[in-house]
Amino acid sequence: MFTVSQTSRAWFIDRARQAREERLVQKERERAAVEIQAHIRSFLCRRRLQREIRREIDEFFKTEDSGSNKRSALCIFKIARKLLFLFRIKEDNERFEKLCRCILSSMEAENEPKVWYVSLALSKDLTLLWIKQIKDILWYCCEFLEQLKPEILQDSRLITLCLTMLVTFTDTSTWKILRGKGESLRPAMNHICANIMGHLNQRGFYPVLQVCGFILQYLNSGVLWFRHICRPPQRRVLQ
Repeated sequence: MFTVSQTSRAWFIDRARQAREERLVQKERERAAVEIQAHIRSFLCRRRLQREIRREIDEFFKTEDSGSNKRSALCIFKIARKLLFLFRIKEDNERFEKLCRCILSSMEAENEPKVWYVSLALSKDLTLLWIKQIKDILWYCCEFLEQLKPEILQDSRLITLCLTMLVTFTDTSTWKILRGKGESLRPAMNHICANIMGHLNQRGFYPVLQVCGFILQYLNSGVLWFRHICRPPQRRVLQ
């Protein structure tokens, strides 16, 4: 038989154990609540940042469409970095289309080196970043080509746009920066193009073009070039 003092002691120890367990549970609940709140705040901050960036991008292209002064290549490069930072192919397809048109438009400028998008390849500080950016943009073009349907008018326009981007930045023949005195830069630029082509090929460029049987039907320029690159490279057999 337990004495009264032994019973009271056991009761006291049991209550202390229960209180300790309750404190541990409460502490765990508070930790979980703080973690959940942190995730929610992080999510809301990212969404707010994405909205602000997309608003800035839309304002950029709105000004571009208004026909005001042409944007410099550096401005296009910076806005492209922001778009690629949060790019979602379904949500940002129109923004991506505007970016590609803006880039191609810059390449058509006459005697304005600072406007030509490709001129950033000559910048010591931006060369590597520019190459990385154009690789990402061209690969997104390939992803669009896999999803678009040429029988749909709106899709066919974007198909032509994506193919024109691929033609323009994997072949230096149309680059105005290489005319006249710029001819000496052609070997270096050809090397950059080869680097870009190698990157696209590693990511599945040739299968993309082979799946897209509409290439020669929807591209009026650069047909021979595409006919050439649509063939996978042949391995040379040594005898």
